[in-house]
Amino acid sequence: MTDATKNDSPKVNVLILSVHQELGETFLQSVCAGAAGTSGETIIENRPIRVEVLAGDSRLNPSWDETIRKSDAVALLVRFMDAVSMEKIRAIYRRLPGEKTPPIAVYLFREEGEIDFKVSCPSCGQKLWVRDSDVNKRGRCPNCKKAFKLPSQAGHLKSQLMLPDAVPATTVVRGNSSSCRGAVASLLAYVTGHLVVKEGALLDQETLKKTTVRVQVTAEG
Repeated sequence: MTDATKNDSPKVNVLILSVHQELGETFLQSVCAGAAGTSGETIIENRPIRVEVLAGDSRLNPSWDETIRKSDAVALLVRFMDAVSMEKIRAIYRRLPGEKTPPIAVYLFREEGEIDFKVSCPSCGQKLWVRDSDVNKRGRCPNCKKAFKLPSQAGHLKSQLMLPDAVPATTVVRGNSSSCRGAVASLLAYVTGHLVVKEGALLDQETLKKTTVRVQVTAEG
């Protein structure tokens, strides 16, 4: 029996969406020690967690939509954000349900000590490395010579996907269990304050008050 099965708290199902299978499985192994394949279980903040990886072309996976519907929370794991990569990320993001979307977060995957990230020139599409220290400065593409304001990695991704500012974006480091588990813990905190309806569970009344819901129409005049 694993630690996760000994805990009486309801299990939280966290789904990791990624363009690359290897990327998702690497993250999974940092969160769930000893995990093999595309899923694993662990305990974070005294809550049993099941982490599953869903990667690749969503059009080729007939169970893609159903897997998302069964999830309590979704994290989009992103490595590069050049034009080609962004198109694949958009395709994954577009498959999220328009209604009843589970809480979502963005995980920005980095190598240990990495201080830059990849984007594409907004004018010509040239792949470019942008240093974190140069964010918000004016930059010039070496290929087309056009100048533009250098975005932050999180800001660029959110603008490309039109994500709300409230969606958390967290940097995670390859092989660093602390950063990867910390990212899941942050998402878990959001889930427990969200309208996650489980069998026998009560709705969080304070969350309900802050959430826009459809008015209940009665037969009375």
